[in-house]
Amino acid sequence: EGLNTLNDFYLLAERKTLRFVHTYIMIIEYIDGIELCDMPDIDDALKNKIQQSINALHQHGMVSGDPHRGNFIIKNGEVRIIDLSGKRASAQRKAKDRIDLERHYGIKNEIRDLGYYLLVYRKKMRNFMRRLKGKPAR
Repeated sequence: EGLNTLNDFYLLAERKTLRFVHTYIMIIEYIDGIELCDMPDIDDALKNKIQQSINALHQHGMVSGDPHRGNFIIKNGEVRIIDLSGKRASAQRKAKDRIDLERHYGIKNEIRDLGYYLLVYRKKMRNFMRRLKGKPAR
């Protein structure tokens, strides 16, 4: 079973000088459709499709890294994900995707796994340290 919600990736080339990458060339599929950020309202059916596409991404060992409205394209009623982070799909990164879905779209995170609790703990610790330094919590 494949994953058909992503745009196809054809080529990644990099140019290095002294083992330092300074130029990337990426060739990816162009998807003609409507960006989610251009849609004024997102109904529950579309929110469900967005959640299903992120869940499928996670099941295939990938993460979005930044599931905001500009990274989803709607074509013929189907959701396509663009601009993946390319990072390894750890439990914390999957949890961050789910938390971001809740933040951006109001899609409730129903999975409270170790990655979720580690992410919440890390945020609380950072805010605690910021308050100790006299800075406002985020």
